[in-house]
Amino acid sequence: ALDEADRMLVNQVLGEGEVAAQASGEPSVLAQESVFAGVWRVLERQGGQVVRDTIEGGAFPQAIARAARDEGSPLAPLPANPPADTMNAPSVLEELRDRSLAWREGQPPHVVNLSLLPLTPGDSEYFEQRLGRGRVMVLSRGYGNCRIVDTRASHVWRVTYFNSQDMIILDTLEVGAVPEVACAARQDLEDSAERLAEVLQWVERS
Repeated sequence: ALDEADRMLVNQVLGEGEVAAQASGEPSVLAQESVFAGVWRVLERQGGQVVRDTIEGGAFPQAIARAARDEGSPLAPLPANPPADTMNAPSVLEELRDRSLAWREGQPPHVVNLSLLPLTPGDSEYFEQRLGRGRVMVLSRGYGNCRIVDTRASHVWRVTYFNSQDMIILDTLEVGAVPEVACAARQDLEDSAERLAEVLQWVERS
């Protein structure tokens, strides 16, 4: 409902922060955190056209979290005989299956550090085959470069950290809600509220 001048002012004030998230498919959702942590610009598109343009305050955009939650399904039991070229993937997948079935909203995440495990190429293929990739991808620059993708298994995320040379320095599978690295903390939200109040005073004086 904003005219072009108001929209330009909003864009200038909000800017672009450290976290961007998207959910592919129809409708698709694109969310960009502003320079105020926990304040998000959220665009929903249908057929390539923007059908909803909103500003959302909160730890993480609800439409993105909902897309990951709604498409997930319980991790299926593993076959009795996994591929011969796997080593640690079958046991990790059993652990993830057990934890994801038991996980409930509000519980802390369960993290498996793949970087500490010896993995064969067959393990990597087996993870991809059994977990797959979902609709959601999140990129965060807040703690180094971090890429978060949801899997097709309920509550299971792949969280990968990169150094400045784009080399993987930490690779994890995480069972839980949206990983904390993508979310604004309560202190961030309180700080953003104070800063936005100052900006509003400046706008009103201008």
